[in-house]
Amino acid sequence: MSASSNEPPETLIEFPAKLSVKAMGLNDGTFQDLIESIIAPHVSGATLTFTEAASKKAKYVSISAHFTAQNLEQLHAIYADLRAEKRVLYVL
Repeated sequence: MSASSNEPPETLIEFPAKLSVKAMGLNDGTFQDLIESIIAPHVSGATLTFTEAASKKAKYVSISAHFTAQNLEQLHAIYADLRAEKRVLYVL
């Protein structure tokens, strides 16, 4: 038995996996375009869809990206790019 078999897995997600990533920011009318431009380079266009939900007073908006993730590195890259964008207030 090798030492690596005793290590816990880095993730419990089995890839490929259908996932959603949510980003929240000010509802300025361009936020969804911004999120699409950040996520699209990481994901095949055929598997990428978006949904939008405004806050109660429509000051903020959340954009959910739905796609099939191929691996953990892809998810890490998406989250890193979203966190690096100053207009993104929260990422889930």
